[in-house]
Order: sequence, then C-alpha cells, then structure tokens
Amino acid sequence: MVWAFLILAVAAGGALPVQAGINARLAEWVGGPIRASMIAFGVGAALLFVVALIATRGLATTDRLGETPWWAWLGGAGGAFYVASAVAVAPRLGALNLFAAVVLGQLTCSMMLDHFGVLYREHHLNAGRIAGVLLLGAGVALVRLF
Repeated sequence: MVWAFLILAVAAGGALPVQAGINARLAEWVGGPIRASMIAFGVGAALLFVVALIATRGLATTDRLGETPWWAWLGGAGGAFYVASAVAVAPRLGALNLFAAVVLGQLTCSMMLDHFGVLYREHHLNAGRIAGVLLLGAGVALVRLF
C-alpha cells in the first residue's frame, strides 16, 4: 500500500508545475496572480465540494467543530500563499527553477517540522537528512546558475 501512496505523491508533485503554468497563463487574461489564484481556488473548491458529496455521501459533520484549534483553519491560507506566489514567480523563473526552489523550501521546512515534532511524529535530524537537503540546495544552485 505504501507504493500506491508514493505513486500518488509523485503524481501530485508532477501536477504542480502544470498547475502553476496554467494559473500563470490565466493571470495574463484576468489581470494578475491574485485574481488568477482566487479563480483557481474557486474552481478547486467547487470541484472538491462535488467530490466530497460523492465520496463521503453527504456534507461534513459539524459535531467536533467547537473542538478545532484556531491554527487548524490556516491550511487554506498556506495554500493561497503558495498558489499566489507560484503564479507570480512561474513566468519569471520557469518551471524547473521554480520547483527546484519549492522542493528545497518544502524539504527544509519538513526537516524542521520532523525534528521538532510539529504537526508530525518526531524524527530527529541526522547526517543523511542534513546531507540530502544540502545536496538539494546545491542542485537548486546548479539549476539556477547553469
């Protein structure tokens, strides 16, 4: 089952440069990255609403909404920041430079979240993890400079 999730993660990763490119082109027609991002989120929200109705056979339960911590509502804000930033940056950097930098940011942040056990189970830093992120940083530099 782990392989299925890995394949899904790779497919999702592959979808990101396509999404950024589509949204960057959309920005040309609608007047900028913020408008394009708003439209993208609107279309995505509508699609997820339909999928949620079909997949879960109804609307979300509200039984535990009062127990939800304030920070749990911020995932959408992070997504909005990411999409708007990618839309603004994509035409200037191109897909390879953009996503090399995005992956470096993702791995650096992930390493810290894992090390300190924030949002995920704790996984301490070790030489292999640090070397992997440093090598990716070197890869970003190579992609950008050459």
